[in-house]
Amino acid sequence: MSNEGNLNAAKKSNTIEGSKSNVIEESAKGISSLILVQIATKLFTFLLNQLLIKFISPKIFGLSIYLEFLISTILFFSRESIRLSIQRIQNNDDLKLKNKTLQKIINFGFLPIIISIPITLLIGYFQGFKSDNFQNYFLNLPFHNLVVVLLILSIFLELIIEPIYCIYQYQLEFGKRSKFESISLFVKCITTFIGVYLAKQYNSSSLEFSGLSVLAFAFGQISYSLSIFLLYSVSFIGFNKVNNTHIKCSITKIDEGSKFYYFDSNVVEIFKSFFIQMIFKQLLTEGDKLLIAYLCTIEEQGTYAVIVNYGSIIARLLFQPLEESTRLMLTKIINSTQSKSKSLLQSFTYIKMISLFYFNLCLFLLFAGITNGSFLLRFIIGGKNKWEQTEIFELFPLYIAYIPFLAFNGIFEAFFTSIVKPSDMQKYSNFLTFITISILGLSYLLIKEMKLRLSGLMIASMVNMLMRIIYCAIAIKDYFKPLDKNIGVSQILSYVSGSIAVTISIWLLQYFFVFKERSLLTTSWEDLFKSAVLSFVLLINLMILERQNLQHTIRSVFRIKTE
Repeated sequence: MSNEGNLNAAKKSNTIEGSKSNVIEESAKGISSLILVQIATKLFTFLLNQLLIKFISPKIFGLSIYLEFLISTILFFSRESIRLSIQRIQNNDDLKLKNKTLQKIINFGFLPIIISIPITLLIGYFQGFKSDNFQNYFLNLPFHNLVVVLLILSIFLELIIEPIYCIYQYQLEFGKRSKFESISLFVKCITTFIGVYLAKQYNSSSLEFSGLSVLAFAFGQISYSLSIFLLYSVSFIGFNKVNNTHIKCSITKIDEGSKFYYFDSNVVEIFKSFFIQMIFKQLLTEGDKLLIAYLCTIEEQGTYAVIVNYGSIIARLLFQPLEESTRLMLTKIINSTQSKSKSLLQSFTYIKMISLFYFNLCLFLLFAGITNGSFLLRFIIGGKNKWEQTEIFELFPLYIAYIPFLAFNGIFEAFFTSIVKPSDMQKYSNFLTFITISILGLSYLLIKEMKLRLSGLMIASMVNMLMRIIYCAIAIKDYFKPLDKNIGVSQILSYVSGSIAVTISIWLLQYFFVFKERSLLTTSWEDLFKSAVLSFVLLINLMILERQNLQHTIRSVFRIKTE
């Protein structure tokens, strides 16, 4: 009996482990597909914006971005804290308890609809009816009442389906989310483009075309929300049968034997905590957008959106995957079973390698981007249109200069989050709160008081990134103290001095001997060709200099593995 019992226990254990393994494997596949969808989404949105820019004015584009920001803000505050809170509900394989767990999630999934009412009224009042942009431009457009109705209906459709989303999120079914969002985004992009194109063919007055174009964006938004609603609804029809459950898609009283309730009190307390955190998170991550919506004109918002759309494409497609891989790589090294000294040396070698690679890449981007960016942007969106009347071509080189700050902040924060303790993370959160408030004040000063407008916003963003880079760099330096590595300014300069010297030399060659009239920027196709040749020469030199660093890194890693 004892042996049979042990055998059964072993089989049960293996079944459980196999089940866990399958869950992890399926989750990993779902996350991978979600990442791919996000990349495809960004590329598709980029291409859509490229097509739309040729038809619409900066004011129309800015207003569409403004309205989209209002919707995303309402949705974020309404549902994000609920999505995080339900993940704390304890899972259970027992069928009765599983039904109760899933019903709890369904109940909480309906809360965002209730929460959205006061949030919509508050945001609509302060960012809508108290906004000069809203009053002076949007309310003067034809069809603005229909646009408001469509956007409110769009918000309602996304929130009414939230209980089903929460169920799938709780069960780690990321594959459904990636599939549904990709289909819905495709429908939105096609609907928006067709709407704007038809409005252009309508040959109406400028004001009427503007109203029709904004209406096209509203139809695009509601087509996205309706697609999400239908896809989640249809997929949920057979949920109970497939999962052997009997949950109701409504707020249902839960019986716990001695008590009845609709919402678990423990989760409610967690929700309250998360809701406060989400307010600070929104200020930290979207503070610049809030400031732009308040301080900048509709035209400036459209100009800034286009600059970010083109300028950050490299950051979104290249730097973000590198940040994610760095975080995974360093976490693996730091949490490995090898000795602490080997782990430190490996992670130091890796961060040194990736930092030097970033530095050389940023030198190349600055050289080629600042010189040629405005000319290429003028060619892409066209110079002889309404965008010529904005500062977009003058501001674009400044945004290119902002990219290295964005890059190093991402890579340093990826390393920082891999090594810090929870207490250190709390200190960093406090630091971010202080920095965010300070940067918002600096932005107001530069934009409003000093009249620098979008230039002031970009300068403030650079200061923001620089402060965060310095904080993380100090923490990283302290982390590597046991290695007795001198990570000072002199050592850093010894690594990058060759790259800096080559870049300056080729830039001076371009300035004095290639461009006419000592120009700093490309102004013709001839200039572009000459600069492209020099950019290629710079790239080859930087690759040669990088090769020595790469060989040294490989030898270091190989030596560590063989010790």
